[in-house]
Amino acid sequence: MTAAYDDFPLDATVFVAAMRFEAAALLRLLDRKRRIRDPEGLRVVAGSLGGRPVVVAISGIGEQAARKAAETCVRLAGRGRCRRVVWIGIAGGLSPDLQVGDLIVARSVFAPGRPRVDLDDALAAAAAARHCRAGVVVTARRVVAGAEARAALWRRAGSRPVAAVDMESWPAAQVLHTAGLRCAVLRAVSDTAAQELPGFLQRVDAPEAGGTGRGYIVRAAVMRPANWIALGAFRLRAGRCVRPLAEVAAALGAM
Repeated sequence: MTAAYDDFPLDATVFVAAMRFEAAALLRLLDRKRRIRDPEGLRVVAGSLGGRPVVVAISGIGEQAARKAAETCVRLAGRGRCRRVVWIGIAGGLSPDLQVGDLIVARSVFAPGRPRVDLDDALAAAAAARHCRAGVVVTARRVVAGAEARAALWRRAGSRPVAAVDMESWPAAQVLHTAGLRCAVLRAVSDTAAQELPGFLQRVDAPEAGGTGRGYIVRAAVMRPANWIALGAFRLRAGRCVRPLAEVAAALGAM
């Protein structure tokens, strides 16, 4: 296993996204790209940004996947292969004034019923200087797609002026914070607090919460072709949102 970890570059910034499309724009910016065979089963590409080594990994959706990826980052750090971690991807807006395409850097993350985790101040400040709005990211165990549910979660977050929801940041940040590894969370808002996602997406859980993940989405789309249109529109919108986020991430990686 040590030999496999030795394939990773030394002192790298590790970027993690739950889904490949969230990292696609960043991957296009990498120089000297190469795939790495990861002993933990993550899909990994190494490269450089501004002459500095970086790694981009795809974790999968949900708490267990995020925790596993974060634990891999801690092991890499113990071998001098990871100096900091930047979690990237989309999120749903909780604050009423957030618009599609807004970029957020989390000052802290929390999950309902769990303690807040504060993130690296220097990385957050660097992202905020590049047009990211500093705020809080709340992690949920399932897609929070309806406006009423988002409003309720926003109130639980203290009605912060900048708040968004995702499915991975808190468990990842908790592992990294405990290990003393620097971490940032960058999110692009893919849908607003008032925007209702398609009904079938509102029943999507993280895999550990019941198994209605990617396979469920495919079955729902096959049984009702109109769902393909709704899903395609969501992916198109989300894909556009992460392009400017990749530029911010690349700037952090080159620091």
